Amino acid sequence: MSITWNMIWEAHPDLFIARNMLECPEDKKKENRLSPLFDYFMGGETTLRVGIIASSSIMHEEEFLLAGVLWGNRLSNGAKTVIYFVAPNFSSAFLNVISKIGENISARAVYWREKLTPSLYLIPEEHQSSQSRYALGEERPDFKRWGQSLNPVAQQQLRIVSTFFDSLSCRRIRIEIKPQHIAFLWGNFEIAEVRRKGKKFELNSKVKWLKNSEQISKCQKQGWVDASGSLNSEFCTVILKILDYLESLEKEGKLRTQDLLALWLHQGEGVFKSLWGSPWPWPWLPKERSENLVLELEEWYFFQGNGQLSVICPIFEKPLLKASQSILLSCVLEKSLLLACAKDAQGNSLVWDGRVHWLTTLGMEEDLRRWYCWLNDMDKFPIWTLPENWQDKGIYELNCRTLLNHSLMQKAIREL
Repeated sequence: MSITWNMIWEAHPDLFIARNMLECPEDKKKENRLSPLFDYFMGGETTLRVGIIASSSIMHEEEFLLAGVLWGNRLSNGAKTVIYFVAPNFSSAFLNVISKIGENISARAVYWREKLTPSLYLIPEEHQSSQSRYALGEERPDFKRWGQSLNPVAQQQLRIVSTFFDSLSCRRIRIEIKPQHIAFLWGNFEIAEVRRKGKKFELNSKVKWLKNSEQISKCQKQGWVDASGSLNSEFCTVILKILDYLESLEKEGKLRTQDLLALWLHQGEGVFKSLWGSPWPWPWLPKERSENLVLELEEWYFFQGNGQLSVICPIFEKPLLKASQSILLSCVLEKSLLLACAKDAQGNSLVWDGRVHWLTTLGMEEDLRRWYCWLNDMDKFPIWTLPENWQDKGIYELNCRTLLNHSLMQKAIREL
């Protein structure tokens, strides 16, 4: 059932700072490249523009946030603009973000309650910068704690599996421990898995990322510990062959951009180490799959050095949308209880300076920089660009391009 938003606005004449709001027609939405998921309204005067973005449900808040600031930017044209976000509910991260929108655009949030009268409730500005805290999840177990529920024989076998993969650390194997399984990865590629089965576990190679069915069948092997306390040779041989294959893809330049970068970021050598220190494994697991924002944090990269925690967010597609998502996630980190207690491997406290470093290419830098036109604190999101030939020559330098002068910022606004 379609919603007659204009009737709702008319029923709340004192809520907005403008009346007689006009809806943006479909052809104008397309012309201005506005998301078709939401409804847009405009009003106000030449010196003070007013906009509304409304939705009966929100699946992805980063899309709603981006669409709202783009709509405000379309209306503004340099004039002061107030944009109202109208939806049934908002996360505390979303409310924190819109309190940080600045420059020519200011933002307010409005609850829409379909079955109540009145049905619109303006959220006070002081509540937008909510003090509520996010629980990032539960502590990720180590091998020993993960295996505590296994029988004694399986616990000993798990130690043997761990020793085998530890021996491959020089070939850049890393381990991710989840509640029901342990993944062994090379960069983004999962090559083997331990999965809990009651009091025992199963060990298998994992090559779902292969496209050739014949390759997949040859590389699928089950692992087990024999009577002599060794992993079966067939499994070990397959794992080594998988590594040989992946390393050949890297050498031949056949890895996707994000996969190659992930491999280097997880290793944390060279320029990454000199800038930010050593990789810091994300230590928490979301308690529920519904914690989508927290799940996304696992896709970022964290480094620690000299007592400081640095947060790196790679952006290589949909830069405006990915930046919108990262700004939301930065608010989750700001309000997290556990991040305030972060420690390094030696148990020393780590301090996060509140910045999220956007790591990208020169081709996406300008799109990311447009977000600087809408935020009060641009320094919280420094932009780092890779050298143009990084895939061939390696990442021998990173260029930090945080701020634009005012005239260039205004040029970016006009070009949107």
